[in-house]
Amino acid sequence: MRMAVLLGSVLVLGGLPPAAAEAVFRPAENKVPVALVEVAKSPRYTEVRLQTQAAVTGICWNTQGPDSPYLLAGDRRYRFLGGDGIGTCPAARNYGARESMALRFEKLDPQVKEFSFVDGQGGEKEMTEPETSKARFWNFLRVTLK
Repeated sequence: MRMAVLLGSVLVLGGLPPAAAEAVFRPAENKVPVALVEVAKSPRYTEVRLQTQAAVTGICWNTQGPDSPYLLAGDRRYRFLGGDGIGTCPAARNYGARESMALRFEKLDPQVKEFSFVDGQGGEKEMTEPETSKARFWNFLRVTLK
């Protein structure tokens, strides 16, 4: 039964092509060699494509809880649903230069024209108290859509 539910989730989240993809180029805020390069909206989710600008090592994403990434638009947080080409913590992944990964989030409201990608509570803290951050988080602020 669990396998059927998992397979159904994969088909629902990964089986639908995004309806509209928009090319953007937004470097990470803290000089991490990563850029947000595309935003695609489907009827069920918003997909954000990130591309490394140089090799990076030991990258993983928290899929749940306060350390999972989210999109922030207005006063609303759109939660992380999953992705392709990513490592999920604690299993890390290395990326070469110009490799990409796709992260899916709850569907942005149709009227949203600007959002920020925040790398969980660590990303929040890094923005407000950069001197206390012990890790480098991937934040992309004020990403503007057409």
